[in-house]
Amino acid sequence: MTTGIAAPPLRFGDPGYHEGRAAWNLAARQTPAVVVMAESAQDVQAAVRLARAERRGVGVLATGHGTGAPCDGGVLVNTSRMRAVQIDPTARVARVAAGARWSDVIPGAAAHGLACLPGSSSGVGVVGYTMGGGFGWLGRQYGFAAGSLCGAEVVTADGDLVRSDPYDNPDLFWALQGGGGNFGVVTALGFALHPVARVYAGNLFYPVERAREVLAFWADWTRVLPDAMTSAVAFRRFPPLPTVPEVFRGRLFVTLRGCWCGPDLDEGEDRIAAARAALGEPVINTWQVLPVSGLDVVSMDPVDPISAHQHSELLRDLSSPAIDALVQLGSDSPLTMVELRHLGGALARPWGSLSPMAHSPARFSMNAVGVTPTPEAAATARAYLAHLATTMRPHTTGATYLNFLDLDGATPQRVRAAYSDEDWARLVAIKGRRDPDNLFRYNRNIPTGR
Repeated sequence: MTTGIAAPPLRFGDPGYHEGRAAWNLAARQTPAVVVMAESAQDVQAAVRLARAERRGVGVLATGHGTGAPCDGGVLVNTSRMRAVQIDPTARVARVAAGARWSDVIPGAAAHGLACLPGSSSGVGVVGYTMGGGFGWLGRQYGFAAGSLCGAEVVTADGDLVRSDPYDNPDLFWALQGGGGNFGVVTALGFALHPVARVYAGNLFYPVERAREVLAFWADWTRVLPDAMTSAVAFRRFPPLPTVPEVFRGRLFVTLRGCWCGPDLDEGEDRIAAARAALGEPVINTWQVLPVSGLDVVSMDPVDPISAHQHSELLRDLSSPAIDALVQLGSDSPLTMVELRHLGGALARPWGSLSPMAHSPARFSMNAVGVTPTPEAAATARAYLAHLATTMRPHTTGATYLNFLDLDGATPQRVRAAYSDEDWARLVAIKGRRDPDNLFRYNRNIPTGR
């Protein structure tokens, strides 16, 4: 059949099929019936119509850092060729195509003294991250990336291309701000930029034996921090590889990390100096004044594709029993990272908006990641993640954060727990109107209510 797609759709055995289906997380193995390497919104429309004609579901892949559900047997729309970016410094707005990464946006915005709201890695795709909420090192000051959304162009389940903003298709616009890829394929979106040029950010690395002191200090410290400081504590294990600097190689640290984005950078420096005075000098101190475009150095996430599994929770607080549990878990962990992030601030506002974090009373998020290059490593990591989940359950709220749910962790129950009862009911109703056949089901799926 004639598809109307610029590049011929790829099926198993076709050159380019394996590359087109490959996610950044190598653990996300998927076998779509068709891969469409989309180059335009019209290609996406044609792909959706092809899926309807063949009675298949639709999945979307840009960078594939987060994969809610493998697109097995469906039509996989790969948007990685759609990377156009436009920056309007006067209006402080960016407009990006479906496959743009934060690394495509950050330099152009920074050239005008403006910042966007990426997560811990600039290699992540803008659209998928934003539709799942998205919070990073500017989050307590400026909120979720989804909260900065101005408008979007979306291919609907009927294959139509529509505009969605507060005035056109407002129900769809509301759902896109944290509802994931359940309501259509976003081919472009616009979002507000923020006036931040420089930040004070970095890590204090302490021996893992100091974990109890670091966590106890941080639990109290976060109670008095202004919203301009987003901070975290992480248990960070570095592999024994020659490419890793010798001071980190093969070692496990506990780190106090974060970012101050207030206008007075000296205030941020003073607060970290106070933390060092309380905790003592670290093994390594990387806190420094950075251009806002340089925030990747805080989390030090891998750049190249890896295989990984993860588990996340929202924690009510860091009580003494919770700290005891975390010290034991983090100090014995075979995982690459167990990170706790301080929530609150703009992440808790406004209450009338859709939250991909259930409007939770949690003070902290917890995200644990194991790199799994072999089946044996995968089995070890998944067993430890299950142990971590069981051990920390008494300290959790029961809610989840949508963007941290991947692969077998994106169960219907966990997806449901990312939303309040009111938000969930509204999302299900919109899904029933916008996608009654659940065409867009290879994701962190919201049911149609049927």
